This record gives sequence, structure tokens and C-alpha cells, in this order.
Amino acid sequence: MPEVTIPVQEQFVIKGRQLLLTCQYNALPPVSEVQWDRNGTVIARNDSVDNTSRVIISNYNQSQVQLAINATTPQDTGNYTCLVINNVGNSSDTTSVVIQGGFSRCTVLLTGVSHCH
Repeated sequence: MPEVTIPVQEQFVIKGRQLLLTCQYNALPPVSEVQWDRNGTVIARNDSVDNTSRVIISNYNQSQVQLAINATTPQDTGNYTCLVINNVGNSSDTTSVVIQGGFSRCTVLLTGVSHCH
């Protein structure tokens, strides 16, 4: 049965920044499949991702997989599970991700109108 660990159990990321999740595993026989899911929906399998340009697998080998999400949005908040499968079974670990609102820079004009960007 594989041993699976996501070293950080809770992550806070500022909206718009990159989220990087690492899943470490030890499996004999070697893994046949590794999946990442968010809130129960598979978003990546081995080194391929499902229909989004913001999500990439930045590293995948026989001991770890890294999932990167670029330009995070509040919709990226949730529970991320790494599921590792080999010929004798499967194991998983889960981490919680919270995307926090970024700070806007606002300028208040003399007319009282504010412009935020």
C-alpha cells in the first residue's frame, strides 16, 4: 500500500498568486496512477491536467508530484486530495487551500471618485 503525504495541511494564498501543492509518496510496487482532485472532482491525472491552462503539473516522478495553479481565484479555494494508486492498493492525503482577497490600490480624486486597480 502506498504511503502518501502532503507536507502542508493548510495553505493560504493571495488571489492572483501561484498555488503550489506537493504530494510525496513511497510505493512498492511503483505507482501506476496519481490523481489530484479538488472537492471531489479530478483536476489532474499523472502528468496531464483537465481542460485548463492555469493548472499544470510542474514535477512528476516515482516519489512526488507537484500541482501548480497560476493566477488563483476564489474558486480555487477547497480541499485538494492526492490519490496514489499501485497494484496493491491506494492511499491519499488531503490539504485545505484558502484563497485570500488581494489588496487593491485605490486613488481618491479631489472629486471624491475613487479608482481602484
